[in-house]
Amino acid sequence: MNLVWSIKTTPTELHPILETLAEEYPLTEGTQGINLSFEKISDQDCLRVIKNNDGFQVFYGRKTSAARGVAYALSTQECNEKISFKTYGILLDCSRTAVVTPQYFKRWLRRLALMGYNMAMLYTKDAYQLPDENYFGYMRGAYSIDEIREIDAYAQKLGIEMVASIQVLGHLEPIMRWGSYYEVKDTNNVILVDYEKSYVLLEKMLKFWSDALSSRRIHLGMDETHDLGRGKFMDNNGYEDPYAIYNRHLKRMSSVCEKYQLKPMIWNDMYFRYGNKDQNYYDSESPIPEEVKKSIPQSVQLCYWDYYHRDQETYSKMLNRSKMLNNKSPIMASGVWTWKRMWCDFELTKNTVKPCVDACREQNVDELIFTLWGDDGAYCEFESAFAGLAWAADYAYNEKSDDKRLSNLYQAIFGTSYELQVELGDMEFTYSVDHPKSGRHEFFKVSAAALLWDDPLMGIVWHEYSYVDSQIWQKSLTNYKRLLAKAGECRNDRHAGIINHAYNILDTLIQKIELRMALQKAYKDRDTVKLSHIQKKSIPEVMDAVDKLNDSFRDMWFRGYKSYGLEIMQIKLAGLRERYCELGRRLDEFLNGKIPSIHELEIEPDVQGFYYTDYHHLATGGWFI
Repeated sequence: MNLVWSIKTTPTELHPILETLAEEYPLTEGTQGINLSFEKISDQDCLRVIKNNDGFQVFYGRKTSAARGVAYALSTQECNEKISFKTYGILLDCSRTAVVTPQYFKRWLRRLALMGYNMAMLYTKDAYQLPDENYFGYMRGAYSIDEIREIDAYAQKLGIEMVASIQVLGHLEPIMRWGSYYEVKDTNNVILVDYEKSYVLLEKMLKFWSDALSSRRIHLGMDETHDLGRGKFMDNNGYEDPYAIYNRHLKRMSSVCEKYQLKPMIWNDMYFRYGNKDQNYYDSESPIPEEVKKSIPQSVQLCYWDYYHRDQETYSKMLNRSKMLNNKSPIMASGVWTWKRMWCDFELTKNTVKPCVDACREQNVDELIFTLWGDDGAYCEFESAFAGLAWAADYAYNEKSDDKRLSNLYQAIFGTSYELQVELGDMEFTYSVDHPKSGRHEFFKVSAAALLWDDPLMGIVWHEYSYVDSQIWQKSLTNYKRLLAKAGECRNDRHAGIINHAYNILDTLIQKIELRMALQKAYKDRDTVKLSHIQKKSIPEVMDAVDKLNDSFRDMWFRGYKSYGLEIMQIKLAGLRERYCELGRRLDEFLNGKIPSIHELEIEPDVQGFYYTDYHHLATGGWFI
């Protein structure tokens, strides 16, 4: 189906959007095809698409709503929608190894526009190049200013605002590791406040983004600075109330922003954390001194982030508290769950996004972003997150989700099955269980990443999860085999690369579970025949699956990211493969009488059933990764 539009009758502001979308979608300026016409209306929040004998007519309030109207026409559907948000955006993490290429992100921008998003951030701690700062973004695929300008220019064509997202206080561990920054280092994460050389560096950072982007808004970060003033600062100055240090630094950064006509925003968590001894962000009763509130610069907008709660009440309460900090409406940041995940966790995304959006409507918060973090190495297939972003957009524009409408839209925008992307998200296997320690009935997730990192000899994850439910591995195996069959049916479609990667993830997990189950029983029974079969056949099969996973991960990486950062996953997978080699060696030694036992398989640890998913928590009992 080819949609055609007229340069004479289409509002001029839409011409760049339509011409840019035409790089990928069947949109043509002309007369040969199905007619697509547009009319701007006074209601900024409204979008209507009507199908008639002549084609499709789009009535829109904002440019980005018009782009979403194009998606409806591409899916041959009508709509009558009303979005509650003036800013509806995403934040894509480019700080945890995966630095998206400008060309690949242009593809993201086209899809974001068709879903109705109008703002995007690339979160960059140090992944950009500063003059005379050789170790800033060193070996990290740092963006040049020309690359950022290229992305910005492309986003402007689509009506999307690119906003800088950096860090100017904490979360600076990527540069604090280098000796070049020892002088401005307070702790391993935090820059040294009140030290002039710190502000020389920080001003360079702000100037880069001022010069690179057309938007004057900038996100300064400043979250999770738990150890602010506890390192070199304390050595030099003694103890000082962190509120005072924090606000003094914020004022200094606000003045630099003013110099470059930038409008700053920050995450607001530390105002709540410093107010209670446990540094609990979500303590709704934690006191914040009035003098602290009064000292927050009026130029600063606060962002409340919450990716965890499943109830509307918590979001509403915390948004209201955020408003009270500086008498301004905050930006809300929810999450589409990509971090510490091999595939987007749709169950958690949907059940945290819905109450968040509902609370924003209730509290009249009209700026909302969805974060896509890459904690632990950005090994998620980020394209799987499109299903979460599409669902979030559908709910924001309609207040009531409709699977058929969304499925048709998704197929038109992405050319693949929405239902399949969501179903594959079940590799983050979620079910409710009575926890044996707490006695509480709670959700438990079998993390695909955690299982992947689990050492074949030590089985740290194996023991912890088994404590929660003795049947957990059989349940997981049944779930993974169901998903593997589903992925196997679709490996030859046009998106075979994405689905093939999901298939390889699932195949590796299944083989890991089956080997461990067989190993546990055979070793306990001292069944030498089965142990020999595991050593000669099962272990090589798992290693072959790991090799295939490594190959498809590499394909995924080079589809969208700069080469830097790939080494992290390759090191992890190579280490996992070597540990299976070691298991084979140990079994050979045991079977040949060279060793009396395999010590790791003898241990029955007294565990508690933890929920860690980070590689460094799971791959070893040591702390040197």
